[in-house]
Amino acid sequence: MKKLVFAGLLALTSFNASAQSDLFSGGHKEAPYGLVLGYVNKGWSTDFGSYTWHENLWGQKNKKLHGIQIGFQYAPCLPIGLGVDTGLFYECYISTSDVVQDWGFDDFTEHNLYVPIHAQWRFPISRDCSFSVFGGLGLQWAMYGSYNCTYETVEWDWDSGRPYFGYVNYPEDWQEYGHGEWPHHFNLQWEVGGRLRIKNFQLSASYAFGATNHEFYEGYKTKQNKLSIGLGFVFGDND
Repeated sequence: MKKLVFAGLLALTSFNASAQSDLFSGGHKEAPYGLVLGYVNKGWSTDFGSYTWHENLWGQKNKKLHGIQIGFQYAPCLPIGLGVDTGLFYECYISTSDVVQDWGFDDFTEHNLYVPIHAQWRFPISRDCSFSVFGGLGLQWAMYGSYNCTYETVEWDWDSGRPYFGYVNYPEDWQEYGHGEWPHHFNLQWEVGGRLRIKNFQLSASYAFGATNHEFYEGYKTKQNKLSIGLGFVFGDND
């Protein structure tokens, strides 16, 4: 009986090793293209030495901007699993903060472009299932933001730092991207994350650690960090 059990375990181990070897040598069905829809949030943190202050655009403690992300993913891999992960994404952040409403607006909307530049390592589970980890750089560009009213929109002129009109109370000049207590348009960030693929569906999550100093406070570094969670539909050349 012991010999039979040992022989069975040996056969099973050999089969699993052979199956994994086949997956790593081209047996895994690739799906490098993807359409992704997800949730994102971002906030700003300043290290004051004795403590770190977390805030949103209006200085509210531990608050973030929340939004959605949609875009195209391209993540090709070699048969051994090493690959790249990139794409082009649009992000829209919307805030109904008390500060925004106290100024006489309904909400604030910000539009962003995002490009990941990652290395990835894919671990095949079966022919069309896998788990991947990735990390690298993220390029984030805040294109423009607007304070919205029920019937009209107040859009910021980023050169002058003033809205196009001011029939209600509006923020002062310090709300100009790249000046005063307002973040820069561009944010460079270090990112790490993972994704689980099951056939043509994918679940992913990542976190971005800001590298750009947004200079909210003179003499201290303010970083922009971001969390992303996405659902995707992935496919390959043969789908």
